[in-house]
Amino acid sequence: MEKIKEWWQSFAPKHKLIAQFIKFYAFSMLVTLFQYLILTFLPGVFYRFTDWCEMPCQLVHLAFGLVDTYVFNYPVTGDATGGMGYFAAFAITLFLAQCINFPMQRNITFHSEGNIYYQIMWYAIAFVLITVTCSFLMGLYVPVCRRFFPPAVYNILITVINGGVQMVIYFPIYKIIFPEGEEKQG
Repeated sequence: MEKIKEWWQSFAPKHKLIAQFIKFYAFSMLVTLFQYLILTFLPGVFYRFTDWCEMPCQLVHLAFGLVDTYVFNYPVTGDATGGMGYFAAFAITLFLAQCINFPMQRNITFHSEGNIYYQIMWYAIAFVLITVTCSFLMGLYVPVCRRFFPPAVYNILITVINGGVQMVIYFPIYKIIFPEGEEKQG
């Protein structure tokens, strides 16, 4: 373990961008695992204790060309993978994941000491825009996954695909939101 630590301490300063991406990726994978665990159980809680999974949740209808979908498309499926219950579980899971991800990325990956309120504002804006974009994309591939895979596999696929797309989008945005070093005095 000590040799790995020594290697990293030598590697990271020389290859800063790669080192940041490795940390970003590692933390993103941990958060994705957290999301998977929560998304495996939370929809069942909504299904068991509420009637939310019996209420469709289809928001922001988009129809152009071959695409006719909803940005947030959670129709009633007769189980815990549909309706308002699944949407609520998904939204709660995403929010909790960001509450974990923000401080890890800001403080450990990017070592940013910028204005935290400014960073939270831009992080929230990026989170909303990226979530809407990913939800639109999910409207294209979720029906296929739901049709061909059992819920446990379905949850893994959705989490990995959605997490992967978000990682590709988030890294360059984090480089902007989380500038390194001291906050600049105006």
